Amino acid sequence: MKGVSSILVAVAMLAFSAHAEPNYDVSNSAAGYKINGGVKHTKTGLEIPLAFNSRKSSGKNLFGNTVDDLVVTVDYETADRLHVKIADKDRKQYTVPDSELGLVRPNIKHAAHNPNYEFKYTNRPFGFQVIRKSDKAKLFDTTDFPLVFEDQYLEVSTALPEDASIYGLGETVAPFLRHRNVTTLWARDAATPFYENQYGSHPYYTEIRNGKAHGTFLLNSHGMDIFLTGDGRLTYKVIGGVLDFYFFVPKDNTPNGVLSSYTDLIGKPFMPALWMLGWHQCRWGYKNLDHVQRVIDGYKDADIPLETVWIDIDYMDRLKDFTFDPVNFPKDRMVALGKQLHRNKQRFVTMVDPAISTNTNYSTYTRGQELDIFLKNSDGSEFVGQVWPGYTAFPDWWHPNVTEFWGKEMSDFINLLDLDGVWIDMNEPSSFCTGSCGDGKRDENPAVPWALSDEEAATLRKGWLKELDARGTSVPGDKRNLLYPKYSINNGAGYLSEKTAPTTALHHGGVPHYDIHNLYGHAEGYVSREVMLKNRPDERVFLLTRSSFAGSGRNMGHWTGDNHSLWSYLKNSITEIFNLNMFGISYVGADVCGFNGNTTETLCTRWSELGAFYPFARNHNAANQTDQEPYLWKSTTEASRIALAIRYSLLPYYYTLFEESHRVGTGVWRPLVFEYPEDKYLTNDYQVLVGKDLLISPVVTENATKVDAQFPKGLWYDWYDYESVIHGETEKTLDAPLTHIPLHIRGGAILPLKTPKYSVQETYETPYSLLIALDENSQAEGRLYIDDGHSLKQEATSDISFSFKDGKLQAKGTFGYKAAEKLEIIKVIGKEFSKATYNGHKLDVSKKDGALVLSDVGIELTGAFNIQFA
Repeated sequence: MKGVSSILVAVAMLAFSAHAEPNYDVSNSAAGYKINGGVKHTKTGLEIPLAFNSRKSSGKNLFGNTVDDLVVTVDYETADRLHVKIADKDRKQYTVPDSELGLVRPNIKHAAHNPNYEFKYTNRPFGFQVIRKSDKAKLFDTTDFPLVFEDQYLEVSTALPEDASIYGLGETVAPFLRHRNVTTLWARDAATPFYENQYGSHPYYTEIRNGKAHGTFLLNSHGMDIFLTGDGRLTYKVIGGVLDFYFFVPKDNTPNGVLSSYTDLIGKPFMPALWMLGWHQCRWGYKNLDHVQRVIDGYKDADIPLETVWIDIDYMDRLKDFTFDPVNFPKDRMVALGKQLHRNKQRFVTMVDPAISTNTNYSTYTRGQELDIFLKNSDGSEFVGQVWPGYTAFPDWWHPNVTEFWGKEMSDFINLLDLDGVWIDMNEPSSFCTGSCGDGKRDENPAVPWALSDEEAATLRKGWLKELDARGTSVPGDKRNLLYPKYSINNGAGYLSEKTAPTTALHHGGVPHYDIHNLYGHAEGYVSREVMLKNRPDERVFLLTRSSFAGSGRNMGHWTGDNHSLWSYLKNSITEIFNLNMFGISYVGADVCGFNGNTTETLCTRWSELGAFYPFARNHNAANQTDQEPYLWKSTTEASRIALAIRYSLLPYYYTLFEESHRVGTGVWRPLVFEYPEDKYLTNDYQVLVGKDLLISPVVTENATKVDAQFPKGLWYDWYDYESVIHGETEKTLDAPLTHIPLHIRGGAILPLKTPKYSVQETYETPYSLLIALDENSQAEGRLYIDDGHSLKQEATSDISFSFKDGKLQAKGTFGYKAAEKLEIIKVIGKEFSKATYNGHKLDVSKKDGALVLSDVGIELTGAFNIQFA
């Protein structure tokens, strides 16, 4: 290690504690950067030249080489989005690619007229403020803190109120409201440890201040620490690139408005097909296809809906992509399984990892070598790490030939099995060793490090690091120390190159992995989606990823990774889904019942109740863990039937929410505080709003049979009996026996529903119904979006708005989709009526289960209509 170990430990401690303080006296006008020349007004905003100005050596070359000349570009992009970029004048610092493999920037030609914000700046030293016009709040204010801009260290801070409410910054397992801590962003294969960096990198947060929300995004793909120090500031410490900030200040000042503005920039979440909203079953550790069939049969026998069957890496021949275990998962039987599932109106998904075995007889690897698409070491040789199949090479998603390579391998495989979707894992990228540990060892079968003794593992690691160091700490033409930058981010794995591609590995064009690491999984997702679209250009793509970056949600969904069968992870799954929805990934879920460790009946029952309402709902666990299919326990079976029947009945509501998310950018799952930001009473992060009209109050504590729930203003009706009404702005203890999950409908909502069946297709073949929950003024409104449920482009859709006022139900909107099932049942709760008429004809009215019910309505959803109640 060339004697760097003790230095790195000291630097890490300095980074986490002392370095949270300014490194030089910013009150001295000679310190930091000053404006150097005239400020230029451009068509889109301002251009401000800066020069480093310090007579104090302590203010220069702190953790890298100071960049003396900078340019600040200020673009008033839209009325609610401000872009402030601080970059080196010579443009040598790496920036996120302006492409689908990074982030496509908008083409702004003119400054926004009458924006919702102001931009102000100071000269000596340079600082800036982003101010909301409506209340003059300083949303981002660097003027009292240092600006550091070095080739391997950037630092900038903003002032915060001491009680700042910050949400976001991840991906990490932590409470929803971020407290004093450091958040590290460096994509990492880590089994969801609390407060550490893991799979994705999202340098974005929403702040709510005095009931008003705004957002901040730093577009940077380098490793970074983001400090919330608790002393009135938030500090970014970044190990490369530029300071490329976007600020989101919507006119309505709401969190949902912020998310809409943020996803205007990074891309709206993709629109899932209907079948994707069904229940999914997977595990790592299926022994063979007979095992898989027993699971399928177990669901059917227990009458628990099962939409999609997944198979993990178990199906592969010696764990190599695009191959089949000839004994336990033979190709012909895998093909037959796909056909069987499709006959039964079910779906089939398998996993594909990015790492490609270097085995001599593996044709996929040979084709990759011929196209020269694998990641390289700094000396130009092929980087060879270790993943499940042994020694592996890694596709370079920036290589011009990679689409040809990945396109053939993925296309052949998808078409052979007629797969409905693909699951991409291990794409941080993950490697079980450090450095190019497989040089010249193509056909060997190395042991996984965790199977070795501590002494053996330590010896092996020492050898890896020695070989890595021997290649050098930089790459040709780059003087930076890429292996051991002087500022050490708080990476939970230790050194940046631990258990991943080394930071000195080279991508196409000579770009070091140091600069592009956090984009690897994001780029794989885009390339994979394009391959899938080429094969089925008319179908919506199902793609699930582990690693993600800002904008990944427009191409794929995400699951929260290798969680644990513990109550703390059940509770925190709610926060993680809130966060990912905030990051523009609305199709997201956690492994129901937990992945690592053995679940219990009680935990799995409570988790199945909640997981039935996840945007992406899947039971999944690890090899060598106790089986946890929901039909294995009586209480879990009962709870799953009940909760999934509710989910399937709500599919039109969910589908409409996903269309709103795709079009507007809002989340499908929402915390109370995001819908009611001005209500300081609503503070918990374990209740869930599905859209704005359904409130879930789950049990997330072992042995509890009651929930202390908060209710926003208005009326809230119990889903199960309609008659139990809670008047909001109160906390109420709800009964929650083991197989029951409390669910309430917002007074003022109109919910479109279906009759739940075993599959999504069968459910959607039933007629529509409406559930009208009246508010205190006997009014309600709702929406229903209808299309064919699977096509990427729609020739005709229906977007129907329902309203109830003065005893009249009105439906209006667009009615382009002509194949929709009829509206047959209407239920009204919250007020008594004795009769109803439609087109002058009386409708049958009855009272049942706490609701006024209109049966056999028979209205075609192809045009506007009115129903009058009296």
